[in-house]
Amino acid sequence: MGRSIHWIVAADVRRAALFGCKRLPSGDLRLEPQDTIENAHESEHEHGRPVLRGGAEKPGSPMRSSGHAAPHAVSAGHTAEEEETRFAREVGDWLRGVARALGPAAPARGSVTVFAPPRFLGLLRKHAGDLGAAVDLREGELAQVPPHELATHPAVLEAVHAGAGR
Repeated sequence: MGRSIHWIVAADVRRAALFGCKRLPSGDLRLEPQDTIENAHESEHEHGRPVLRGGAEKPGSPMRSSGHAAPHAVSAGHTAEEEETRFAREVGDWLRGVARALGPAAPARGSVTVFAPPRFLGLLRKHAGDLGAAVDLREGELAQVPPHELATHPAVLEAVHAGAGR
């Protein structure tokens, strides 16, 4: 992570990317990619969990539920929610590692601003645990923004400016 004073994380339910912020002699901000964590759970098939429960695999199947027993489907939304929660915990662990790298002098030595969409930000707050004073969570959908555009994004510029004033 070098001598960066401030780091930016752009996160969503699919990935989180860490960028080191550098001020150029011109005063412009440059973001340098440092690390990325991908949601490995997103593409997982839930082994051992059937798509349908209650014997309703196919209409007319001998294993079909009786007429008064409704088939029970495993909700795709429930699965996605579980995957997002697991990823929020993983991102929290990852962010604690980033904060530890700043050392005990953080946030005086540096800070990390995390931008995430509202839903994922809520999951981070709920499931990531204590991230420490050096980590600032903010609402922002910046995970798909290219680094050269992030460097000029008003929310990023404000976060870097606020971090420099700590």
